[in-house]
Amino acid sequence: MEHITIIGSGFCGTALAVQLLTRAQGPLRVSLINRSGRLARGLAYGTRSASHILNVPAERMSLFPERPSDFLEFARRQLPEARPGDFLPRRFYGDYLQDRLGHAIAEAAPGVRFSSLCQQVVELVDQGDHLRLHLDDGELLDSRQVIIATGNFAPSTPAALQSLAGDPRYLRDPWQAGALEQIPGDARVLLLGTGLTMYDMALALQDHGHRGQITALSRRALLPHAHRDNAQHPLLPELPESFRQPMHLNERVSSLRRLIREAAKDGHDWRDLVAALRPLTPQIWQQLSDIERRRFLRHLQPYWDVHRHRAAPPVAQRITELRDSGQLQVRAGRLLSAHAGDDGLQLEFRPRGHSRPVRERFDFLINCTGPSTDLRNIGEPLLEGLLKRGQIVQDANCLGLHTDSEYRLLDATGKAQPNLFLLSPMLRASHWESTAVPELRQHAERLAIQLLETK
Repeated sequence: MEHITIIGSGFCGTALAVQLLTRAQGPLRVSLINRSGRLARGLAYGTRSASHILNVPAERMSLFPERPSDFLEFARRQLPEARPGDFLPRRFYGDYLQDRLGHAIAEAAPGVRFSSLCQQVVELVDQGDHLRLHLDDGELLDSRQVIIATGNFAPSTPAALQSLAGDPRYLRDPWQAGALEQIPGDARVLLLGTGLTMYDMALALQDHGHRGQITALSRRALLPHAHRDNAQHPLLPELPESFRQPMHLNERVSSLRRLIREAAKDGHDWRDLVAALRPLTPQIWQQLSDIERRRFLRHLQPYWDVHRHRAAPPVAQRITELRDSGQLQVRAGRLLSAHAGDDGLQLEFRPRGHSRPVRERFDFLINCTGPSTDLRNIGEPLLEGLLKRGQIVQDANCLGLHTDSEYRLLDATGKAQPNLFLLSPMLRASHWESTAVPELRQHAERLAIQLLETK
């Protein structure tokens, strides 16, 4: 029997498993491996906090591209008044993925089998016509095709914070279970980073009844913009053909700004242009040279991120209220060093626009810098081993892994491996736009069709 194994059971792994189970007509075994034992959850949708809200409206969160209202219909079982433009709790989405996986398993065609393993894959060995997976309990598993579908990894510790490694007052992984419960209500907390993770942590602290000062620090102190009210569905502006052609990065930025000004005359919000640009983003990214990609990442990415990765309106409103009350302060500066003392964490940073550093004491520090993308330092034996043996290759900017157009992972010689595939945010190396459900579900559908055609 043909065997397909998926490593990772967050959104990507679950979406691919559902597509395979739904589409397969002949004998097939699908295995889903996840070391946590939780299916259809992952970091993003494992939270049970009511304050953690989806950053995409319900109408765009369906698992199935051809059934756009599927998630909304599921959510209405618990929230009958839910509207297409609502931003719903993330826990609903985890429930939704789990439900759809259960239905796909139960309704699979005869001869299509599914199994889940609560294990960690520590090594992957090419056996010619198949791959052999070494699991952490010593078991060996052979599979004709293997898909790496791991999600985002915990933030890496910046060089300035290396001295705090192991100190319980430094929370490297903000998503670790129970991470915030150890923080006293009156503690002075520094949130390193001012993106969406910072929003999540600030609101989670508030939900825990936190009364102490919260400071958010990043180099530019840029905050994610808010989504607008999605009750209206304006037609997206059509991008001119000239914008689709290759051009230098400076030209691209100037052209985009001009299009935003012109669209505003027709009543469009800048968010409409970002939405219209979204389908073209992979093509634009692939047109950039390596030098221009580095320039974008160094100078423009922070501005792109706060416009592209926006906060749900209720979340943005609560952050505004926290800032207005004075409990949350957002500061721009560069962290220089840290020292753990008996009376707290002594941090040194240089405020933006100043030449002299300042020193301040905090009781706890939460790393909100975002997922680590450098696979050499994430502590994942499978990926680190594949890298060392040249079976997979990171891109020059350590955004992800090199693949061909059919999701096959490339080795150190540039050769596509026939049995090893990638479906994860690590597709950013080639596609850039590969972190949200609307894009990842399309990747999952295309890969499932391809796998079933070649099995």
